[in-house]
Amino acid sequence: MFADDKLPGTLGATLLVHPRTERAHRAAVDEAVAALRHGTLGVNCWSAFGFLPGCPPWGAHPGHTRQDIGSGGFVHNAFMPEDVEQTVPRAPFAPAPRGLFTGSPSLSPRRPYFVTNRTGRTTMERLTACATDPRASRLPGILASALRG
Repeated sequence: MFADDKLPGTLGATLLVHPRTERAHRAAVDEAVAALRHGTLGVNCWSAFGFLPGCPPWGAHPGHTRQDIGSGGFVHNAFMPEDVEQTVPRAPFAPAPRGLFTGSPSLSPRRPYFVTNRTGRTTMERLTACATDPRASRLPGILASALRG
């Protein structure tokens, strides 16, 4: 594949797949995802979404020699699965309401880190508070703020 054979590095890649194409060719899409030699492959999202949560494994695809390091080491892996080759975050092809027209309906709110999100700061502050002092009672406030964004 072009991405594996011609582009430098194997840290991350993004694969954009229209929902109709994925439904019609599910096996081919799954094979393409498995065949790409990148440590994180974002399907319909930026591959860095595999890094942001801090717990999925993040690093170059395995198999580099010391003479050809590629994209370097390996971090995160909070749940410690062994022999991880790839992390694959997925997202809807298009957020609501446009997703209704593309066949990937989603109620996804505007991401809190988008500059156009009106409640991004509040949402992130609430997420940070929950991360430092986890309590179930914090979840309704986080969800309410995220959905208003």
